[in-house]
Amino acid sequence: MTMRLLNRLAHAEEIVARACLGACAALVFVAAVSRALGAPVLWAIDIAMLLFIWCAFLGSDAALRKHQHLIIDIVVRLLPQPAQRALLIAHWTIMVVFLLTLVVLGTQLTLLNVQRPMGDTEISYAYVTAAVPVGSLLMAITAAAQLVAFWRNRELTFGGGESPL
Repeated sequence: MTMRLLNRLAHAEEIVARACLGACAALVFVAAVSRALGAPVLWAIDIAMLLFIWCAFLGSDAALRKHQHLIIDIVVRLLPQPAQRALLIAHWTIMVVFLLTLVVLGTQLTLLNVQRPMGDTEISYAYVTAAVPVGSLLMAITAAAQLVAFWRNRELTFGGGESPL
């Protein structure tokens, strides 16, 4: 994959995540108002849940790509540079393996839920659980790209500056 393709994918992912969040908020508002008026829209919360899980997984990848996940690196910064690099390479490798495991298990879960309806809708619950393998695959691609970039740049360490995680 080229960087141009990855950048386009990242841009599309952020647009979809923002749209999901906005639509989720709107649906929860509609559900609350309609319930207060005595005419509840039963499916609104189910769809809001579907949108929220997609927003969470897509947003997690965006945060990973921008190095915005919470990190506690006090101990790592005290280690010598070679040990820091080894830990970071192990970190990204474990992360990629874990995320690829989630892709496999999430795909299995999604296939198990194809026939299951989601709440008060006729929509398959697989649309909810599909966020796990899709989001995990996107995060695995991001983490693998960060691992490769870190591997190639020998000067990237915690040091005194910005965290490479």
